[in-house]
Amino acid sequence: MKSKIFKKIGLAILLVVHFVGSVNGQDSSLLWKVSGNGLEKESFLFGTIHIICKSDFLMDERIINAFESAEQLFLELDMSDPQLQLKMQQVSLNPGMKNIKAEMDESAASALDAFLLENYGAGLAQLGILKPFVLSSMVMLKALPCTEIESYEGYFTSRAGEAEMPIVGLETVEFQVGIFDQIPRDLQLKELVKLVTEEGAQQEFQTMISAYLAEDILALDQAMTNSGMMADYRSILLEERNKNWVPQMEEAMKAKSIFMAVGAGHLGGDFGVISLLRKAGYSVEPIH
Repeated sequence: MKSKIFKKIGLAILLVVHFVGSVNGQDSSLLWKVSGNGLEKESFLFGTIHIICKSDFLMDERIINAFESAEQLFLELDMSDPQLQLKMQQVSLNPGMKNIKAEMDESAASALDAFLLENYGAGLAQLGILKPFVLSSMVMLKALPCTEIESYEGYFTSRAGEAEMPIVGLETVEFQVGIFDQIPRDLQLKELVKLVTEEGAQQEFQTMISAYLAEDILALDQAMTNSGMMADYRSILLEERNKNWVPQMEEAMKAKSIFMAVGAGHLGGDFGVISLLRKAGYSVEPIH
């Protein structure tokens, strides 16, 4: 039981909600070609959604061709790291194994406990030691209307392994989890409780998936950034990370063609990867 739960925790940590900023509607796409500015070879950007129903998994010829033409894979995390699962488990726990139940009112704790027991076979007594954002991601994971799920990061990691393509992780698990440590804990708990008590909270996730499958950047933006914790802390959750990624991407592209697959929310907006690369002098074009 413990092993199965920690596997779910690993998936949940990967299910980080991303933002998308404004991009011209005609440019709406999940796949982008990067060229110019002295590059000898084209590179590619692809926007992922970290977990999706297997029946909705979007993979077509243009994406496969772009991936196969690249020489190196860039992901938010190096998914080929054999220690990744262990690292995720280690950083997902509250300091001192403190249970969040003590920080919640009785009705909120009861609602969350019932949800966890029904969906994971363990309640707050066992899972309350997990950080609030991990529990929120576990709740969202159950919003998927399916039992078979697929991961873009897992798919590309597997394909890269078969092709002996090097994989680069832009960040570490410790860094990603540390981002949430900068967000007030009471706000994270409020968002967590909202997911299990308010009607329509999980429906917003479904709206996001629909926009993703339509490759509708503007609709995805509206689904993710209207309000809430993610909108209030957009800078540290998204923009500052993008600024850190682009120099890594630029350095790699000088030597070889890369395929960079990151959360779709990182692509658009004034401080999105697309805009930052264009400001740096590159041509970034959608592949429809």
